[in-house]
Amino acid sequence: LREHSPVFDVARPFLLALAIGLLIGIERERAKADAPTVDPLGSRTFALLGILGAVAAHVADHALAVVMAVFAGAIILAGYLRTKLSPEGKGVGVTTEVAAMATFVLGYLAKSDPWLTVMLAVLVLLLLALKPSIHAFAKAGIQPQEMTASLTFLVLAFVVLPLLPDRTVDPWNLINPARLWLLLVLFAGISFGGYIAVRMFGPQWGLPLAGIAGGLVSSTATTLSMSHKVRDASGLVLPAAVAIVLANTASAAAQIGIAAVVFPDLVGPLVPVIGVPVAVGALSALGALYRLKHHGEVGRFDLGNPLSMKSALEFSAALAVIVVVVSIASRTFGAAGTLVTAALGGSTNAHAVSVAVSNLASSGSLPMNDAALAILIAVLSNMTVKLTLIAWVGGRRLALVVWPPLLGMMASGVAGWLWLVYR
Repeated sequence: LREHSPVFDVARPFLLALAIGLLIGIERERAKADAPTVDPLGSRTFALLGILGAVAAHVADHALAVVMAVFAGAIILAGYLRTKLSPEGKGVGVTTEVAAMATFVLGYLAKSDPWLTVMLAVLVLLLLALKPSIHAFAKAGIQPQEMTASLTFLVLAFVVLPLLPDRTVDPWNLINPARLWLLLVLFAGISFGGYIAVRMFGPQWGLPLAGIAGGLVSSTATTLSMSHKVRDASGLVLPAAVAIVLANTASAAAQIGIAAVVFPDLVGPLVPVIGVPVAVGALSALGALYRLKHHGEVGRFDLGNPLSMKSALEFSAALAVIVVVVSIASRTFGAAGTLVTAALGGSTNAHAVSVAVSNLASSGSLPMNDAALAILIAVLSNMTVKLTLIAWVGGRRLALVVWPPLLGMMASGVAGWLWLVYR
């Protein structure tokens, strides 16, 4: 169409601005359908404001664009004042007016960057549509430690991370500060996300969600945390068990994701070795979730610290140590040294072993099948440690629920390796 119709290239930003304006305007009319006053800024006005922004960008005249922006702002202000000064307009907010101005700006942006325009429009629509949920969460009372945790995470992600060098800084080309810090940020962010999930959805569904998030960073830490919760509140056995199974399933899936990022060619050998355990864990979790749905309410418990910097720092430090040890062992003892180190390192952090092994495989220092075996050994070692933690910390009831699916995942991983070698 674009090759045979040059008019389409000219019309595209106007059509996009029109569509965005209509969508936002319809959402605003729907949100204010029961309001005592009739808002003068309706769906047609929003659509026209979007087109007005597209026209301002199309004319490529800065002076005229400013005049049109002022005109759009005046219309929005007049609409707000008309509603505010009416007898029923007491307490009227400015969300619709700000959304109208955003529509004008999105219309302006549609000419130069249509994909960014669509992304921002979706975010605007989400903010408007999720108003009840956002207000309910805000009114529930944001605790001081939650605000502190949020600010800390923002500093870690957007102040410290950009300042770190994205290159190896040691003579052996092993340590990349930016990548290690990025993993720390991911750990902290997912932990905070799990905290928010539990707070928003309660322990019955929040714990499984936290399990998935935690498993992507540290399934060992997640398993230990969930086991502690069961020890402190026996009514949490089933949701904590689901969370542990999901954490281990997500952790296993993360090994494939790490390989895909570091060395995509390694994904093929990992599919039968790690992909089959992921499928076993996912099916087990689905069955447990079905049971949890009919389980009823669970007891209350303390949410704890929303952002544990100690755990995040320990995770990053362990990752750095394991990457160094695995690389040195491989260079000194070859594949045998890598497998032994994978078993030792995997007992605390299988993700770090996957990073190190994938790096070795990508450089040609480690054969593909040996790399897949090293990652499997790390996962098996890690899950063996977690089986012990579950029984020791969580107790017999939790072990009886969690051990069967975890043992099934381990057995299927061994079967997948045998198939890979002897097929």
